[in-house]
Amino acid sequence: KDGKNSTSPDALPIQPTVTPALGIGGFILIVAGAVLAVIGIRNLRVQVFLSTAFLTSLGVTVLIVYVMSPPVRVAVQGAYLVAVFFTGITFGALAIVFKELTEGLGCLLGGFCSSMWLLSLKPGGLLTTTDSKSGFIGAISVAFYALSFSHHTRPYGLIVSTGISGGTAVALGIDCFSRAGLKEFWLYIWGLNDNIFPLNTNTYPITRNIRVELA
Repeated sequence: KDGKNSTSPDALPIQPTVTPALGIGGFILIVAGAVLAVIGIRNLRVQVFLSTAFLTSLGVTVLIVYVMSPPVRVAVQGAYLVAVFFTGITFGALAIVFKELTEGLGCLLGGFCSSMWLLSLKPGGLLTTTDSKSGFIGAISVAFYALSFSHHTRPYGLIVSTGISGGTAVALGIDCFSRAGLKEFWLYIWGLNDNIFPLNTNTYPITRNIRVELA
């Protein structure tokens, strides 16, 4: 462990930057997250639209992270943002049509956000092996999603989930401007692309700014 990030606890493996795509994406995350947290609890259509949009956008983001070859040019980042954004609003709109079937997706999103929050509580991640992280994220997500199966637990599950999901989106949106490194920490935890971080990166520090965003 003789890398820079081992000798200097607060030195991030990669230095976050603010690009036009990240700036626009951060603004969208802040606005959509705030709307989901504040209005989504009281408005089923808003909750279904935004929860589904976030989930499908997340799916596209994961795919992009897996296949991309860093460093990514600014123009390509813009193309990625367009792909993520329009996938989200397209599936979000479709979900409203079938809201009886898609209402529970808000709980699934809340479970995913909760699992990522828990994994981010320890430098390098709460769990380190790929299988344990995947199993942990899957288990928490399914547990939250199960709350939507019964009409007795669904309202409470959605109230908690929309608050957690909205807050997470706002925190990630703020991170696009603050450059604290929370979104990069998520990429480190996912471990989908070895080319994102420098060779021999074996941990990820939790800086004071990241702690603020996690709070």
